[in-house]
Amino acid sequence: MSRDAQLVLAVVTAPPGRLLLVHRPGEMPPAVLPGGRPQAKESPGATAERGCLEETGVAIRAGRQLGRFNHDGIATIYVAASPVHEVDPEEIPDSVRAGWYLHDQVDLVLPNLWAPVRHHLEKTIRRR
Repeated sequence: MSRDAQLVLAVVTAPPGRLLLVHRPGEMPPAVLPGGRPQAKESPGATAERGCLEETGVAIRAGRQLGRFNHDGIATIYVAASPVHEVDPEEIPDSVRAGWYLHDQVDLVLPNLWAPVRHHLEKTIRRR
């Protein structure tokens, strides 16, 4: 599969029970997971780390892959991640296009989030 047909999204969680999302005012959905398309010879974890830093200004450490979802010829790979440095969830990341969302807010802005990612969030965010 070509790299153009792949997308890697970072599922970045931080205490106390927050998820990092990129704002998309006026679009549906109004917020999305940070990420991007892989560069040549770049692993999904490295893509998640680079994409998140570029989109949000937050440096992350990629963890395990949560799964791969194929839709309309695009393979989306979801990667669990956490910030490299402790974060203040009330502080806006360097990019004003991003923010930390509580679990209930995630349900509002991403109601059709892929089930394996939602399950990961249930285990990760709710227990914090």
